[in-house]
Amino acid sequence: MAKIAMVYPSRENVQMGEIMLYNPLALGYLARHTPDSYKLTLYDEYGGDVFDPDTVDADIVAVAAITPEITRAYHLGDRLKKRGIRTIIGGAHVTALPEEALEHYDCVCVGEGEGPWRNFLKDFERGKAEGSYFGPMDVSLHDLGTPRRDMCHPNYQFPSVLTSRGCPYGCSFCYLTVFPQRKYRTIPHDTILEDFDAVKGSYAVILVDENFIGYSESEREDRKILLEKMIKKNYKFVWGCQTTTTIAGDDELMKLMYRAGCRAVFVGFEAIDEESLKLVRKNHNIGLDYNQIVSRLHDNNIAVIASTILGLDSHGKDYPKRLIAALRKSKADFPRVFFTTAWPGTPFFDEMEKEGRASRNWDEVRKDVPSIQFKHFTKEEAIAARKEILDAFFNVGNILRMLLRWVFKDRSLIKLYLNMVVGYRIRDYKKKRRQKAA
Repeated sequence: MAKIAMVYPSRENVQMGEIMLYNPLALGYLARHTPDSYKLTLYDEYGGDVFDPDTVDADIVAVAAITPEITRAYHLGDRLKKRGIRTIIGGAHVTALPEEALEHYDCVCVGEGEGPWRNFLKDFERGKAEGSYFGPMDVSLHDLGTPRRDMCHPNYQFPSVLTSRGCPYGCSFCYLTVFPQRKYRTIPHDTILEDFDAVKGSYAVILVDENFIGYSESEREDRKILLEKMIKKNYKFVWGCQTTTTIAGDDELMKLMYRAGCRAVFVGFEAIDEESLKLVRKNHNIGLDYNQIVSRLHDNNIAVIASTILGLDSHGKDYPKRLIAALRKSKADFPRVFFTTAWPGTPFFDEMEKEGRASRNWDEVRKDVPSIQFKHFTKEEAIAARKEILDAFFNVGNILRMLLRWVFKDRSLIKLYLNMVVGYRIRDYKKKRRQKAA
């Protein structure tokens, strides 16, 4: 029986599981598409595992890596190739830079992984697995199946579930622009419900779709049918998902989401001014009233996690204070602030690299660390600005206000909110300890 080691690499050799919010699913899906003739072992370094490329007993090592972890992934690939172990890697980073990846790995999966993975295994069995394998993002998900839950590490706060894939938007900073033909597709309802059944004992579940509600009227109707089925199943867990601002225009959808257990949505506000939205091609947000969007979601007892980015060329020194004021006025429940990041392969990366402002030090290309040269901020000023924004919301007074907002409306949200706040504080504390130790 051939042995396969599946690896999520982490550049920080520390136990992160107790503060990670939800588990990745990429390797769980690959495991579902692996014949029973292979023996699988998971190594999730985010969850606290340590993968040793010099001692692992495997015929194949399959790696799923994001940009901040790619240096660690390449180190693993180099060591494994020296031992003659067949290697393959996938993810957005190597989809953008397959030639770079092939310097360290025998094979690279460009695009979605399940089809390429099946083809790779067939070639491996014939003794000729090598080069690039392409998986388009427009194939049906009818036969996707559920991820193997035994290939999801237990050291996460909440399990994650996928109900759809794809996004047709072209926001210039988004890693999804790396994937061609990124059509929105839904997973069959029976498959989704089977996966929900597998995690129904959890307090909360995170839906990891790019956009749970879809992009057209027919897609929203499909979501409503799914939600009605979830309501009939009477699941006890609460859940959150990512969606777009268009959700606020469909009252029936929001009501069904709440009845099905949804208590929070992650919405990409990104910026509070038209110039910034145009810069990142977030045109579908131009002209919207964020206050009204939050209010409509609150009317349906759904909390709002408002995602914003800091450090665009349109952001002057006064922007942090203006953003604080706008978020407070909107009454968003849980603001998220990320540095403007140039992910390789995105239009934004191309623009920044032409200007000599992008970084190819992949260890530093992450949302919580400044990695581009800002126009109006030094690195230190950008860090201080982000801290100022977060401190304006993650303090005792503001937390109490948020809790009081929900205590008489829906107490099930309070536990979820506290988990997220505590998780943020733990991450911040551990990050400071690591920086101090360094």
